[in-house]
Amino acid sequence: MSRGILKHDKLFFMMVIVIILISGSINILTAEGVQEQKEETEITVAVFKGPSGMAATKLLGDNFQPGFNVKVNYIILGSPLEAVAKMTSGEVDAVFLPVNMAAKLYTKGPRFKLAAVSGLGSLYMVSTDNSIKNWTDLKGKTIYLTGKGATPDYLLRYLLLENGLNPSEDVKLDFSAQAPQIAQLMIAERAETSFIPQPFVLQIETKSNVAKTVLDPQKELLRIRGGNQAFPFTAFAISPKLYENRPEAAAALTEALGKSIEWTLENPKEASLIIENYGIMNAAIAEKAIPVSGIEFVPAVEARGNIEDFLNMMLNLDPVSVGGILPDEGFYFGK
Repeated sequence: MSRGILKHDKLFFMMVIVIILISGSINILTAEGVQEQKEETEITVAVFKGPSGMAATKLLGDNFQPGFNVKVNYIILGSPLEAVAKMTSGEVDAVFLPVNMAAKLYTKGPRFKLAAVSGLGSLYMVSTDNSIKNWTDLKGKTIYLTGKGATPDYLLRYLLLENGLNPSEDVKLDFSAQAPQIAQLMIAERAETSFIPQPFVLQIETKSNVAKTVLDPQKELLRIRGGNQAFPFTAFAISPKLYENRPEAAAALTEALGKSIEWTLENPKEASLIIENYGIMNAAIAEKAIPVSGIEFVPAVEARGNIEDFLNMMLNLDPVSVGGILPDEGFYFGK
């Protein structure tokens, strides 16, 4: 009798263990199933015409989708200013922006985080006046540039001040034209000096017999502030909807951006055709511009030191440029 009871107890104990193991497996599978069956959501990535848009070439060409039940729609806009209202209203979830604009939109709302730097400085001083050898030689000049209150404006003012020139008195800053128009003015010799990014520098120097690069602000900034890398110019920023609700998709999209930039730099001819197809830039110009336009991938956490130094410079020049304060560590996605 006692042996039968003992045998029964053993059987019962083994059945309990099996039930527990099966139950645990079901719970694990259910949890994974919930993860996999998470409700599908759509996000919009805004890409801009011009140099910053070249970073997204492979994303566009492949219609990259990050998975995790997230569907990405890509839209092409004319400039970052067009995206600000869409960001605030929730219509755009990932976007390429000047670094200081990204900082402002974090500190003032709608709390977009910086996922990566996608472009380094590629601005140059181009002139038909070959007597310009240093920054002080700009005294008395009219300088054409774009974006009053944008990165080129703040950077030029800073460099002029550091070289003993008053931007309001010693030079005239002309914001009357956009970069493509400035390039045409320079080629036609209707403008003498401009502070302009690639690929427009390349366009001017290719088509003009007299205009050439006379000053390099990247080198001047390194001379003044130290360091060994050009200043961070373009940021890839992501919305709270993306980084809070679908952080895995945000990480996958950011990683794919890095691969897109690497592929674009290695395959300029093929990339240029995609760039033209999406209306970002003419293929012939894009192919030549890709190697010199500063597109580069640096994850936010790795770029933080350079970003903070650059934002500090702008904060001291004009607090409004970065939203009044430096963004806190929450600004950097992926830490």
